[in-house]
Amino acid sequence: MPPKPPPAAAPAAPSPPSAPAAPPRPAFAAPPPPVDDDARTKGRMWVQAAGVRPDEVLHGSVHQVTVFGARYALYKTDDGEFYATVDSCPHAGGPLGEGALDGHEVTCPFHDWSFDVRDGSCTSGADLSVRTVEVRVEDDIVMLETNL
Repeated sequence: MPPKPPPAAAPAAPSPPSAPAAPPRPAFAAPPPPVDDDARTKGRMWVQAAGVRPDEVLHGSVHQVTVFGARYALYKTDDGEFYATVDSCPHAGGPLGEGALDGHEVTCPFHDWSFDVRDGSCTSGADLSVRTVEVRVEDDIVMLETNL
């Protein structure tokens, strides 16, 4: 007896139509968007430094203030101008708001590293800087420019 032939195979299901090929990716990155003149202020707002009245702050003094949970050091220089930086020394995290202010220079109480409160540059010779924060006084209110 001859062997039985194998059962007939079921007809193959039609394959789905193939998706169109994706366009080739450029070999270079797209140019950056145009610079928005107000981009540096987007996502920022002015907030009152609670408990600080400009006429009650002594010239040549430093104060710690907290805005939305972030700590800042607020300085009133001998010439009556206000400046602010983050409250943490970039060297070892010391509280600059507890430091000594001499002219435009604050000295960290931890290791005596000094910073210019106007631009945050280290005046101790190290390649470090502390982040500065814009300050303005309006209607006897001291305000800091902070992130939203």
